[in-house]
Amino acid sequence: MALRTVAIIGRPNVGKSTLFNRIIGERRSVVHETAGVTRDRIAETTDWAGHPFQLLDTGGIIPFGETTGDFDAAVTEIARNSIEEADVVLFMVDTKVGPMAWDESIARDLRKTGKPVVLTANKVEKDADRATLSEFYSLGLGEPHGISALHGYGIGDLLDEVVKGFPAQEIEQPCDCKVAILGRPNVGKSSLLNILVGRQEALVSEVPGTTRDSVHTDLKWHGKTIRLIDTAGLKRKSRVKEAVAIFSNMRTLRALEQCDVAVLMVDASAGTVSQDAKIAGLIHDAGKGVIVCFNKWDLVGKETNTHLKQWEDFCHEVPMLTYAPWFTMSAETKQRTGRIMELVWEVHEARRKRVTTSTLNDFLEGAIHYQQPRSHGGGLGKIYYATQAETAPPSIVLSVNEPRFFAREYLRYLNNQLRKEYGFTGTRIFVKLKKH
Repeated sequence: MALRTVAIIGRPNVGKSTLFNRIIGERRSVVHETAGVTRDRIAETTDWAGHPFQLLDTGGIIPFGETTGDFDAAVTEIARNSIEEADVVLFMVDTKVGPMAWDESIARDLRKTGKPVVLTANKVEKDADRATLSEFYSLGLGEPHGISALHGYGIGDLLDEVVKGFPAQEIEQPCDCKVAILGRPNVGKSSLLNILVGRQEALVSEVPGTTRDSVHTDLKWHGKTIRLIDTAGLKRKSRVKEAVAIFSNMRTLRALEQCDVAVLMVDASAGTVSQDAKIAGLIHDAGKGVIVCFNKWDLVGKETNTHLKQWEDFCHEVPMLTYAPWFTMSAETKQRTGRIMELVWEVHEARRKRVTTSTLNDFLEGAIHYQQPRSHGGGLGKIYYATQAETAPPSIVLSVNEPRFFAREYLRYLNNQLRKEYGFTGTRIFVKLKKH
């Protein structure tokens, strides 16, 4: 049975993200005094009184005809789509200012949907605030539930109302693979996510830095559940000055930490730059599976072997990811985007591959016979046996006489031979030494 979905909606700056964070118990959504910080929808699975559900945080809804900013219409569309998806809508209003014309407009639209709506009056912190609760009956959505998302007042009673009628012990379908879409700002990450899921899930714009939070959605692919995570572009630290940008970088790094496979998007029309190399280094250090996508290929002038030259230039700037599968694509024209999921699953499977100890030692015997360790660090290294200690990422432990007798070049040789023999497509192989 699918999880119930609860969407938090309302006009801008009524405290939706603060409530979202309060319910899930962590700072997942960006909260800032600037109105309109939340642009995309944010989703997280949480639980109340034995009733798990998916909670959606959304950007502020601005009634038709009132939009003024560049993103207002798109943000509102994403929020309205979340209402359609929701089983219950948490409609937030602000007791500090009372019912506003925008609240009334949203309330009219909610009544037309026929969805269960829990009217949530936020910022109840003083007796005077409680006195204004009765004013919200005018919205025609029943009793207003007074809360303070900031201080936690009334949250328990609110959630009791939300989960009323939810079946207990619902089980969320497990996720088979988590995929983070990473890259510099404005390389096409959100466009790619929208192509893969087949609908507008993340806000897409030509303005760099549009996505501020990490957005994820589950995609069914060949009977498997793939969780796609779109992220804010990672900026150079020197450019990370405002609080919102700092939080965005933190969430992008957390998305990398939680994923199984990272799709590194590079702007092919601009070429590989130092920031691409820094992001690649983070992926490599984390031992994540990786695929490199050269986006905006439609903007690149084509000559013989142009795509090979693109990869050679990338490998020159990013030598640590030469093991990554790669391809050129265009999110604008959807050219070659159909290859992504096959590659993602291939890398995911390779990252979980396990080689038996007997097979591994047969391989090791041949590799040593072909190229013996050389004297290093005051002695000659000797390998007794090998075993694969871990998967995801694969970790090979070599039992040796003395770790310092092995040069880095020889370990690189063994690593390359392991990849040649067993594939391990798109994943780093950790070769570790243990003194026998």
